[in-house]
Amino acid sequence: MHMELRAFSKINLDLRILGRRDDGYHELRTVLQTIDWADDLSIEPSDVFEFRAAGAPEDETNLVVKAVRVFEKLTGQPAAVKITLTKHVPSGAGLGGGSADAAVALMGLQRFYGLKLDEAEVLAALGRLGSDIPFFWFGGRAMGVGRGNEISPMDDGPRFGLVVIHPGFSINTAEAYSWLTVAAKTPTINGFCAQSVSAEWEGDPRNDFESVVLARHPLLRSIKEELVTAGAKRAALSGSGSAVFGIFESDEEAVQAAPRLKIGTARAVRPLTREEYHRNIWGVAKW
Repeated sequence: MHMELRAFSKINLDLRILGRRDDGYHELRTVLQTIDWADDLSIEPSDVFEFRAAGAPEDETNLVVKAVRVFEKLTGQPAAVKITLTKHVPSGAGLGGGSADAAVALMGLQRFYGLKLDEAEVLAALGRLGSDIPFFWFGGRAMGVGRGNEISPMDDGPRFGLVVIHPGFSINTAEAYSWLTVAAKTPTINGFCAQSVSAEWEGDPRNDFESVVLARHPLLRSIKEELVTAGAKRAALSGSGSAVFGIFESDEEAVQAAPRLKIGTARAVRPLTREEYHRNIWGVAKW
């Protein structure tokens, strides 16, 4: 069987850094939303595991390879497949491209071999690979707490248009965290659920990385301003950057605005509901 899959990226509609935890990570609360900007993966039979990724690492540092090792550990069997990754989503942009690749690769292997893995074990393993990777097992809109890896699916919101602008450079997430000044050892926050905080973020959404990232990269502030001038109801950094998104009233407004934006590379995209996300992951499967 030869499978074609799409690994959709995300934006952060809201992102709050609540402090530093005892384990050295930061305590987060974030609202994530999948969008229809995707990398492509293919999976086909092979005598041994092979991985190809033009323009990206092809060794054990790639999150796709790490996801394959997770599959092998969870199932106790080697992955005798060739996986080819074609990147479209820029790296270091706060769009979760590499994380999506890992989650979708594991989904694909599960279907390729006709297995049903234990979801709790999968999510725990993906969370160890990267804080936002478990989100891509769900897709749609979700709340992430803890390190961002504890996911509570949310109801899909009203439709809106989106423009995402990549400025032409990347931002290292670990470095962005080092710029933050937050209280040390904030206790782990328990008991959050999507419903209890949805009204708060919708009324006053923000991204706490902006205070430090925009100060170091004033071009991103200019991009935010240009998006608002072009008609965006709101413009914000996604994750720790470098991508900036603008929310428009409709897909039509976003499509019309994108060509007029002159700073960076603008792309009109759509938010994906959870049902759309899971339906559109799966492309051609040939036996």
